[in-house]
Amino acid sequence: MTSRNARKSTIDPLFSSSTSTLDAPRRVVDLTTGLPSLTTLFAELRPVLEAGDVTILYLHMASNAIIEERFGWEALEAYMSLVNNYLSGFAQELRRDRNHCVVVRAFADDYVVLMPSTASDDRLNARITEGMSRHIHAIDEDVAALHEMYVGLTQLKPFPKFHPERLLYRGIQLAQTEATDVGRQKISQQTRILDRCIGRPSCFNIVYQPLVAIDDHSIFAYEGLVRCSQQELRNPHVLFNVAEQGGRIWPLSRLLRRKTVEPVTRMPDTSLLFINLHPADFEDPELLKPEPYIEQHAPRIVLEVTERAAIGDYDAFRKNIATLRDIGLRIAVDDLGSGYAALSAAAELDPEFIKFDMTLIRDIDQSPIRQNLLRNMVSFAVEAGSQVVAEGVETPQELEVLRELGCHFVQGYYLAKPAPPFTEIITPR
Repeated sequence: MTSRNARKSTIDPLFSSSTSTLDAPRRVVDLTTGLPSLTTLFAELRPVLEAGDVTILYLHMASNAIIEERFGWEALEAYMSLVNNYLSGFAQELRRDRNHCVVVRAFADDYVVLMPSTASDDRLNARITEGMSRHIHAIDEDVAALHEMYVGLTQLKPFPKFHPERLLYRGIQLAQTEATDVGRQKISQQTRILDRCIGRPSCFNIVYQPLVAIDDHSIFAYEGLVRCSQQELRNPHVLFNVAEQGGRIWPLSRLLRRKTVEPVTRMPDTSLLFINLHPADFEDPELLKPEPYIEQHAPRIVLEVTERAAIGDYDAFRKNIATLRDIGLRIAVDDLGSGYAALSAAAELDPEFIKFDMTLIRDIDQSPIRQNLLRNMVSFAVEAGSQVVAEGVETPQELEVLRELGCHFVQGYYLAKPAPPFTEIITPR
């Protein structure tokens, strides 16, 4: 009976109609972590609110369930202990700078950090995310491989018409919404990684795959292909998707163009160099100036634009292409593979080269329908004044059919894999 009464005296004030949760006693804590829970928001929060503008970080621990499923509840609790340890140090550091910082537990897995605002708080997301990752990697590599945390940030300004407690909860909800938008958070994290890589050009390596004349297997050109050493951006499709969604197409492309052209003087004299571009690059004032290293080698450079990427304004696009052609550059439409509609749109750009996507080429020797389609597409391209390149050739049977269909050039692993510059002799496997 005594313990029951003691328990009642601890809990009742929290639910009293005359008591704000901001005044809840510090004794009510999350039993797993020892942190106060979000629903108890104890009196220590009042100094944060009274200090002026408030910054709220919502930490969404997205990997807790998979860690528990993979390694068991003991591993999850050990992982949470690492998280709590890091957050404790993080809060102590902020208290030294701002006098106040409170960490509370939100729901089953997440956390909320509250502190007086400063002008540099827009960098807190990256700081806490990267610091937490380093902390966990230093302790347990297996768990660190699964660790995912996403951070939402909101800043509140005091507003006399709103009760501070309600304002605080609304701010937490906004930060939670941002943190739990995992797709957006992943792009944001990947964009920060991309920014670091752009600042360290050594993260990127360019390899060169030959384009081969179909009749005599002589090398006609090389295509520069990017390789990123950062694991999260190793896949080129992911790399350029992050650059596009993160607004980094121009900075990334400028760096890659420069790196791709660097060894061009070592390329065989009669060969061309194909450089992949995004449609947005054709609006880049740096390219349209043009860049000195592009202009210097313009007669040897072919700019590739992918057919799959949307071109919004064809008139403006053609105008910019004309500017580049004036200095001697040529144009290739890449990855074309969806039939006459795409071919007709590509022909509007009047490209010197049209490259057929590997999805059209793969096993073409076994598909009379695709053979007929490609035969007519080659004829269409030639009538438009373009030469054609078949990508993704992997077998001698594919190569023979492409020769019969009238393709001018081929590219693929059967002939040569991407490699450091520059392979000069082709010996089909």
